[in-house]
Amino acid sequence: MSFHDSALRSIQNKLDLFDFEPPRFAVRAMLAGVYLGIMTAFASATATLLEPVAAGWGKYAFGMIFACTLYIIVVLQAELATGDMLFMTYGSLHGKNTVVKGIFVVLIVTFFNFFGAVFISWLISNTTIGASIAPGDFLENLMEAKLEKSNGVLFVEAILANMVVCIAFMLTVQAGKDYTAKLLSVILIVPAFATMSYEHSIANFILTALSGFTLGPEHIEGFTFLNVLRNWSIVWLGNFVGGGLIMGGLYGWLNMTNTNYKD
Repeated sequence: MSFHDSALRSIQNKLDLFDFEPPRFAVRAMLAGVYLGIMTAFASATATLLEPVAAGWGKYAFGMIFACTLYIIVVLQAELATGDMLFMTYGSLHGKNTVVKGIFVVLIVTFFNFFGAVFISWLISNTTIGASIAPGDFLENLMEAKLEKSNGVLFVEAILANMVVCIAFMLTVQAGKDYTAKLLSVILIVPAFATMSYEHSIANFILTALSGFTLGPEHIEGFTFLNVLRNWSIVWLGNFVGGGLIMGGLYGWLNMTNTNYKD
């Protein structure tokens, strides 16, 4: 299927729901945070079990399991802010929405992604597996590594992370109703950012909330309000550059051609 035609239909569906049934749009955005939280917790627990057996390989297990989250989000049509950065930018270039409205939509989705992420993280922290998370586990090491990164590193890694995520979105859109193709599109590309510890704003909401609820901020080096806010802000901006300006903007411009050479 053509990405251009499918993307424009998807953008119109998003905007219609946003304009005429905002509660349903908000719930779809919350569900993206919930799905991401469930799979991130599963990925982290698996990585924790694997690390003592095969040191250094936990991140690969984490990346492969985490990748399946995007498949769930795509198939169940939840709203993920980092994907909407692509679609709203693309839509603004093709007359579906204005730049201001596109940014507003992404901000609203981010807020409800955050709400869903915090809610599911709190629930998971009250489960048996949540209570078993201890200092020194994969989750603590991952969170501390994120919180110690410089602004420049966060920004660049956030750009790369959402370029990868948006490549996956573009591939799944072109797969149409072929759900096997959608799954392959996701698991072949998304581990590239998860395994390499690139920065994804909504995933960081999950990791921050989950580690905060289970381990406690006092047990995580660098876990302060200002440092967490620094991470979230820079990563969100980097994600917008990577997914919105680069992927959405570049392919939006490429597909403005009068020829048949469109994605």
